[in-house]
Amino acid sequence: MQLPALFRRGVVRPLDDHAERQLLQFSIEAPLRVEWLPILEDPFFDEIWGTGLFQRINQACGTNISDYEEEILPAPTLQTAIAAIRTGRPSGRLSDEFCQQLEALLTDAAVTNRSVFFVM
Repeated sequence: MQLPALFRRGVVRPLDDHAERQLLQFSIEAPLRVEWLPILEDPFFDEIWGTGLFQRINQACGTNISDYEEEILPAPTLQTAIAAIRTGRPSGRLSDEFCQQLEALLTDAAVTNRSVFFVM
């Protein structure tokens, strides 16, 4: 099964080697242990996009997190992404909460030296 079929619109952190290997293939063949930070509705994605959050991460990390894309944020870039998040907190309640949750997810991934997957 392709990643967007399982995790459409969200950020995924693998919790073990097995999950990370499958996510790196962008195809899921067995149950996975992951943490998923969902973006369940288009208006919420639009709000987050409007804050410039993903654009700051892209600029800092050389990635292309955008609508209808899957992007890997490699473990060595996680601290850079966290710094990009901290440079401009959004003003909306939902997007601010999302930023806090994303920062926590990236911090946990950095501690375990695991990549993070953006499935938009």
